[in-house]
Amino acid sequence: MGVPSPLRLAAHGVRAVAAGSAAALAATAALAEAVAALPRLADSLERLARAAASLESLSDAVPSLDRLGEVAGELGRLADAAEALPHVAGDLERLAAVAPALEELAETIGELRELPRVVPALEELGSAVGPLHHTVEELSPLAGTIAQMQGAIEQLNATVSPLQGTAERLGRFVDRLPQSRRSPRNTR
Repeated sequence: MGVPSPLRLAAHGVRAVAAGSAAALAATAALAEAVAALPRLADSLERLARAAASLESLSDAVPSLDRLGEVAGELGRLADAAEALPHVAGDLERLAAVAPALEELAETIGELRELPRVVPALEELGSAVGPLHHTVEELSPLAGTIAQMQGAIEQLNATVSPLQGTAERLGRFVDRLPQSRRSPRNTR
């Protein structure tokens, strides 16, 4: 068994050739299929060539699509906020209505900071106003009396006003009278 017999070598050679032939046959069949597919492949390549511009624009859109993916979460939050808008619309309208007052308040913030210093003076003023309140209560009946007197004064004025012109004319007439006829005045 040391040396192989020539028959064995020949059989082994035939097997190798047969295996090579089978491989060659398989390669030939694959080549025939590839040749048959060439027209379809050419057609597909032509369609791809026509779509090259579209493919390029798609490749240009990749960064935009990436950015869209990044902001997808933000878009969800924006949608949630949009759903909440009808609920806060009334609050926003009320806030818009008080906007001028808020602007005035912002302008007076410095004065408001002085308020703690003014509070003691206001408390003293409040204690001084207490007696004034009682005085006002005592004077309120007088206000009604004064209102009645004002009506009487207006009526008296309406009565006396026409007499003013007559009194002035009478005074001028008396001034024309000779001095001797007048009653003597006190000469003290």
